[in-house]
Amino acid sequence: MEKELHLICNAHLDPVWQWEWQEGAGAALSTIRAAAQFCREYDGLIFCHNEALLYEWIEEYEPELFLEIQELVKLGKWHIMGGWYLQPDCNLPSGEGFVRNILVGRQYFQKKFQKMPTTAINFDPFGHTRGLAQIMAKFGFDSYIFCRPGQKDCPLPSDFFQWVGYDGSVIIGVRSLKAYNSYKGQAVKKIDKYVTYLRENPSSVNFCLWGVGNHGGGPSRIDLNDIAEKVQEWEKDGVRVIHSTPEAFVNSLKKYLTPLPRYEGDLNLWSPGCYTSQIRVKQQYCYLENQFLKTEKMCAAACINSDFVYPQKELNEALLDLLKAQFHDVLPGSMIENAERSTLQLIHHGLEILDRIQAKAFFKLCMDQPQAGEGEFPILLYNPHPYPVENDFSCEFMLEDQNLKGTITVPTVYSDGNAIACQLEKETSNIPIDWRKKVAFHTCLEPMQVTRLVCKMNEVTEKACPDMPQSGDHYIFDHGGMQIKINRFTGLLDSCQINGMEYLSNGAMAIEVYEDDEDPWGMLVHGWRNKIDSFTLLSAESGSTFSSLQKEIPSVRVIEDGAVRTVVEAVFGYGSSKAWVQYRMSKQMHTVDIRIRIFNSETKKMYKLALPHASKQICTFSEVAYGEERLKPNGVENVNQRYIRVQDGENASRYINIYNKGCYAYSVEENKVLLTLMRSPAYTAHPVLDRQILPTDRHSSFIEQGERTFDFRFTFGAERNSNARVAQTYNQEPIVLSFFPRGVRESDSMQQMPLCLEGDEIVLSAFKKSEVDPDAWIVRLFNPSTNSASCRLCSQVLNIDAVFSWKPFEIKTFKITIGRIKECDLNEQELQGN
Repeated sequence: MEKELHLICNAHLDPVWQWEWQEGAGAALSTIRAAAQFCREYDGLIFCHNEALLYEWIEEYEPELFLEIQELVKLGKWHIMGGWYLQPDCNLPSGEGFVRNILVGRQYFQKKFQKMPTTAINFDPFGHTRGLAQIMAKFGFDSYIFCRPGQKDCPLPSDFFQWVGYDGSVIIGVRSLKAYNSYKGQAVKKIDKYVTYLRENPSSVNFCLWGVGNHGGGPSRIDLNDIAEKVQEWEKDGVRVIHSTPEAFVNSLKKYLTPLPRYEGDLNLWSPGCYTSQIRVKQQYCYLENQFLKTEKMCAAACINSDFVYPQKELNEALLDLLKAQFHDVLPGSMIENAERSTLQLIHHGLEILDRIQAKAFFKLCMDQPQAGEGEFPILLYNPHPYPVENDFSCEFMLEDQNLKGTITVPTVYSDGNAIACQLEKETSNIPIDWRKKVAFHTCLEPMQVTRLVCKMNEVTEKACPDMPQSGDHYIFDHGGMQIKINRFTGLLDSCQINGMEYLSNGAMAIEVYEDDEDPWGMLVHGWRNKIDSFTLLSAESGSTFSSLQKEIPSVRVIEDGAVRTVVEAVFGYGSSKAWVQYRMSKQMHTVDIRIRIFNSETKKMYKLALPHASKQICTFSEVAYGEERLKPNGVENVNQRYIRVQDGENASRYINIYNKGCYAYSVEENKVLLTLMRSPAYTAHPVLDRQILPTDRHSSFIEQGERTFDFRFTFGAERNSNARVAQTYNQEPIVLSFFPRGVRESDSMQQMPLCLEGDEIVLSAFKKSEVDPDAWIVRLFNPSTNSASCRLCSQVLNIDAVFSWKPFEIKTFKITIGRIKECDLNEQELQGN
């Protein structure tokens, strides 16, 4: 039987990496122009190219070339490959972030070329979450080609396999171990190796990716001529070498190499430093992603309940900013310093758009609120989620005028006429006048509704000084069954008990320092285990100097205390660097919020926040894109999304849940969880053979120099909670604002929930206008549990009421019009037979 080798000619082009996007656009123009010329000149050549972003650049900057590509696609000389908007980092975006990347790309290629690829490709990303298998399958992909990681870092049963998703979805996985490109003039050399392999092994079919890549390039005349000269020789050796496409190769694979072995796991681990490098980009990306999804939900609610016009154009503009920030040299932090700067600018552009949309939607949702009574200061909160949100909130507002009488104005917060737990706290500004107020309060918000609270003012002669009981070396926090001991001489948590059960070992929340190097990828490692030191509490003198205080005070300080929470801060140092840590301990829930601000001056170091569990054996699970992974306590660096669940063994009686805002990496060593905060390698530096990496005759810039901030929420309890919902509401926080509404009711429907979910597990991932039907709404729901689940989905306004069931970790998407709900795929097309 004749064997087949499919040549897939491509030109991998990083829009941003060792260059900024303008240079990437220029490389795209020249690469695609040359490829189009070769397609006309060489019979049989098929040029395969992906990423809608690059096509958009051609369409905008050289429209005549774009028209030529459209014609070449019709002639079969040019193949639309992959079909995504761009090749993203394939671990860090959320499941919904991946969905949008693919959806935007597929819609673009369908509109411009009437093509919708069935083989997805991500040649250059550094690893791939298992959650992609379900996402791609529900878009209609049947296969996925990738290059990294290799067999050493990610052992697979075969380079051709069935990749099984968390929900049981299956697509064909294809790994190319010889990369995605070839050097100019050496394509035949690479192809020869594949021909020899096919000739000497029982395999009937294989593929070879070729073409100059990274900064574009693609096919060259010398390579095309060399290939043409060798085709007949290869055929005499029993191997038919053909110019081809990913889809054609996969069809041959199905024909000749089935059944394929099954693989149930992620495609990691390589370059784990990219889970942390350039942490500001990751945090701001995470914030933009969550703000985008929250804003969509708010706009959907406002549009359904009023005459609010859905801002599709503006949302699309912010979405493209989000997708560009997903790119696999941007989000991982392997780009140059100038590109980091422009990426932050890009993300802030998207955030500015969303801030404006959110404000417009929020004020519309609050429009029917009554006017304030005499002496009342309204606080309006909007919960964008279809389930209740209970939390400690805070709000700042201005008094009617400056209080210059020497008294202190203290607000009391009321809900439906009843006073609720609240406390006065230090406002953000530092003007020493009784004028600007900050009040913290605890309440529960109804699903997808505006909650109205009222502040009323009282005057006191002085503000009570915050205090906290002490016992020996410790401050003692003891409320509602939660007792926490903060060591006054180390600033660390030595104990956390819930109803008498211990959860932590001594010295929790230490910032540990690990030896690192100049490589932002971490290409040669799987983890960081060489701990060299820790941040330690500053002396009273040094801590007071660092805090710019005129008088000396202890470096562990109680700064707020009231009916809602106690707040303690501590200041630490390591080398030339400092750290400020704030503990916010709730009196209403078993929750501790921690904010860390590091002022870093070190290079080639990694910082981790240590959480030693009281149990000697722990099981650790983390959220990934539309799934959950269990990790081994072996010190390997792991990637996670918004939560980590730590439990004391299989039959757990103690759960510690850790929620973050854009910190994606952690490791586990025995009973200690280590949350990776930041690392300080050089910009875009990695090992090449045994060559010197950084110059020795000049200064080099290093990542993470200066101030960085990190936020975490820790919850403790004997029962497992809905981690995915808590993580979502922590990252997509309700809107809180004090303002005086006009008091005009526009519609009774403003009082109705636009969407309601009845069930404890299912999470609303997206609520938005349909991309294909302007009269329809899209609702995407996800079961984040290892168990099957059901949920009632209803809406009075939309006149729907139905119960659906989910397999473990299953995504379901619904198209809703008035009185009608139908399940659809991720392309937003209704499922047949539905």
